[in-house]
Amino acid sequence: MIKNIVFDLGRVMVEFDPVAYLRGFGYPEELVQKLFDIVFGHDWYLHDRGDYATIDDLRLALTQKYPAYAAELTAVLRGDWVKIHYLKTDTADYMAELKQRGYRIYILSNLSVESYEYIRQYDFFRLIDGGVFSYQERSCKPEEKIYRALLDRYSLAPEETVFLDDNPDNIAAADRLGIHGVLFADLATAKEQTERLLKG
Repeated sequence: MIKNIVFDLGRVMVEFDPVAYLRGFGYPEELVQKLFDIVFGHDWYLHDRGDYATIDDLRLALTQKYPAYAAELTAVLRGDWVKIHYLKTDTADYMAELKQRGYRIYILSNLSVESYEYIRQYDFFRLIDGGVFSYQERSCKPEEKIYRALLDRYSLAPEETVFLDDNPDNIAAADRLGIHGVLFADLATAKEQTERLLKG
């Protein structure tokens, strides 16, 4: 019997579209793609993991690595970059429905401290029974450590747990631990698959 529903944040509970964000600065498409590769590659993963404690630390590191793009990096990695996140109301409504039906709700997400502080303003955070976040754990999905932290901290049985995430690697990692992974491409499909699991 499923008792626990675990949600990712980016592209599941909140929109996260880095390419659209970069295009919003009016850069040529070639530059948008270059900046995407620089900003949202490995160093972004390190930022989510907490290796770069703040966006300022990330910006400093990247401008040192890529001085030719210092002006663009300074513009893109500014204090209000977190506004890239905005609520997916349809998923939030589904979470509220699941909570009302008696399921326990958790978050498992790769994100930086700034993202966490911004996203937690949304009402759905009041529904959750717990959460595990990469910047706190110094571990990112699909590393096993962060899944173990969720299961152990809240005494969750994997076979009683469903996990919704937009990344196939993260779903595969959950499946290896016995968690029921649902790949989130769109809410309708993910909801159908989740409801099938809930019915057993």
